[in-house]
Amino acid sequence: MVSIKTKAAKVAKKIKKVSKGSKADKAENWQKVKIKGHVISNDFDGYEGLIGLEVLEDYDAELVKSSKKRASKRSDKKDKVKSKKKKVSKSEEEEVASESSSESESEDEVLFTAKSTRKARLAERHATKLEKLKEKRQKRKESRKQKKENVEEEADSESDDNESNPSGQYVLLRPPQSDEENEAAAAESSSDEEVPQLVPASTEYEDELSAWNGLGVPSNVLRALAEQGFKAPTQIQSMTLPAAIHGKKDILGAAETGSGKTLAFGIPMLTGIMELKQRNVSSGIRKAPKVKGAPVAPPADDEHELTPPPDELDHVSGASDEESDAEERAQSKQTPLYGLVLTPTRELAVQVKNHLVAAAKYTGIKVAAIFGGLAVAKQERVLRQCPEIVVATPGRLWELFAQGNQHLNKLDDLSFLVIDETDRMVEKGHFEELRSLLKVLNADEQKKQQRQNFVFSATLTLVHDLPDHMQKRNVGKRPKFVKQTVDQKIESLIEELGISQPKIVDITSTQQTAQTLTESRLLCPIDQKDFYLYYFIQRHPGRTIVFCNSIDCVRRLATIFGLLDCSPLPLHANMIQKQRLKNLERFRDCPTGLLIATDVAARGLDIPNVEHVIHYQVPRTSENYVHRSGRTARANKHGITVMFMEPGEVRSYVKLYKTLERTEDLPLFPISERFLGGVRERVNLARDLDKEELKLKRVQSERGWMKKHAEEMDMIIDGYNDESGSDQDEDPFVIERRRNRLHVETVRAQLHSLLAQPLFPRGFSFKYPNSQDAADVTTSHTTSAVETMKAAIEDQKLAKKQRNKRKRNA
Repeated sequence: MVSIKTKAAKVAKKIKKVSKGSKADKAENWQKVKIKGHVISNDFDGYEGLIGLEVLEDYDAELVKSSKKRASKRSDKKDKVKSKKKKVSKSEEEEVASESSSESESEDEVLFTAKSTRKARLAERHATKLEKLKEKRQKRKESRKQKKENVEEEADSESDDNESNPSGQYVLLRPPQSDEENEAAAAESSSDEEVPQLVPASTEYEDELSAWNGLGVPSNVLRALAEQGFKAPTQIQSMTLPAAIHGKKDILGAAETGSGKTLAFGIPMLTGIMELKQRNVSSGIRKAPKVKGAPVAPPADDEHELTPPPDELDHVSGASDEESDAEERAQSKQTPLYGLVLTPTRELAVQVKNHLVAAAKYTGIKVAAIFGGLAVAKQERVLRQCPEIVVATPGRLWELFAQGNQHLNKLDDLSFLVIDETDRMVEKGHFEELRSLLKVLNADEQKKQQRQNFVFSATLTLVHDLPDHMQKRNVGKRPKFVKQTVDQKIESLIEELGISQPKIVDITSTQQTAQTLTESRLLCPIDQKDFYLYYFIQRHPGRTIVFCNSIDCVRRLATIFGLLDCSPLPLHANMIQKQRLKNLERFRDCPTGLLIATDVAARGLDIPNVEHVIHYQVPRTSENYVHRSGRTARANKHGITVMFMEPGEVRSYVKLYKTLERTEDLPLFPISERFLGGVRERVNLARDLDKEELKLKRVQSERGWMKKHAEEMDMIIDGYNDESGSDQDEDPFVIERRRNRLHVETVRAQLHSLLAQPLFPRGFSFKYPNSQDAADVTTSHTTSAVETMKAAIEDQKLAKKQRNKRKRNA
């Protein structure tokens, strides 16, 4: 027994010496280097989350060799648990000692017993894995020669390549990619640029979208339209799409508000961009730029490198700012700017961008919105992504172009130009930046002829009368000034915008407004408009927009109706852009929202289910009236517009309707005078509360101003300092402020008590507002304004017939 134990001890000492020698040799071979990238071991275990050696151009092959593998934490724990559970008996120790004594003739025989360890078993498993991986590689080579695998198969093959290690040594490999990166890499390797295929309308949507057949709309755009619920084209779309897509014609379109003009120019532009991208790729004119951070396609097996080259290593680990800027400049040069859409307002730019993004969902075309009110640096970052379509307002677009933006420098190479709400954009004294942009766009005559232009507006063919001072000077047989005709207006637009032989599509009706719109007016003094507005909102709840001619009027109404618990949302040009967009979102989300806005919200905004539009003041122009009224009765839905008119606005009203070529006055909206008493009481209390709050703020600001300047001049005013000997209560400012506060609280309490009571009784009906028996009719306390107005129109027609009949009988 003693001899066996001594022999076993000698064997253990020899094993320790061999292991120490191998560690010393390993320490001599390895050197300290910088660490970047991932390390993958032979067994694909034990190096998760670790970092590999930096790849050098001239490196020693010995630096990437290793003879042993470090066990993972999990394997160590398992071995410890197993060693604790297993209890070796004395008989087993004797057998091991006898075997060791019999086979201890040489050191090689002693080392050979290490095969029973876990490392030897792992080596055997690794050898079997290598054989299987080699077989897989050969199969992949044969399959690649026959046909190209799809994206998922290439991603799987790339992951299998990373698992192989034929040399049996530890090497530095590329970092493992995710599934998304593998799919993108496979797509990039299969073609230079991923371009959506232009395919005719497929049978997938043939049943639902059969009305779109023959218009030339590609299937991927039809798929997006089907998801949006556009099962059939509108009249303006069916008339413009064939000429724009098949004939490549310039389009000059005039259609009523809510008729689908955005898709009328958006679909041809998306289709044309897809055709141009396919043509460029097929002819080999342009290759897809390599974007910083994009996945790299897997190389072929015969050219597979164990370590990535230095340029790819910088690409992964992060290049310097100069290199990134150079990459962005190179990308901006290679990615063209295909389309430009110009809008008069910021909110309309955001809306058009959202519509185009929804239509281009399956085309791969990027759309960006550029407008004022937001940080310039943020919009520059958006332009660095090189979107194919830019929707912008003229001011911010010209500002970025003048600063030398790389992507906007391609404006002269545009393929598609859209000017929405053109009549507003070309008005004299407005949008001077548009004329500067048109000079840049039309500088090259050849590129100007190749560009496709789209001009749309609801009031494109609306012509005004001559002003009064010009009409007075037209005395004699030959007038000095002549009224402009519709043809002359269109010809001037064509000449100014540089359009060549456009197809003119005019589907506007004689009344210039939608057929489903009910128009009315309401006569009232100027100081009673607030009463009738509050009456209308309470009697006919629903999504309502109130238009004013000035910003001060918007602010005053927002304050008063806020005190009346109507939750108004103001919108005007002096607001911060983020707040403007936020108020629009809140208005869209509230089914009974109240938006009080200037004409900044009059054009183009597509807010769903707007039931009422109220002109608190008569619009200054007939175009403003048409566009204001167009916020309701959209997409064949019904809506009503009410014009509040005081005696001083009658002249503007007559001029407006003369321009619209109306022969009859608008019908009067029915109002019950019996219930205006409670309305007046509430509105007057809100006005008084507003005045008292303003007075309180003014007193506080005056007191603060007085105290501030007194301290700056080291003056002592009675009542301000305790050292003066006077009591604080004797301060006139404090007394007046306390009095104002008490009055404000009293008025607010009275207003809250009134607002808690119902304004209209439950049995009140408005079908016959002048009848004394109206309370006997059992209806809801709220009714539809459209139904009320239609009933009033029928009553007025019946009364007119009765009057004519009486005249005939008399």
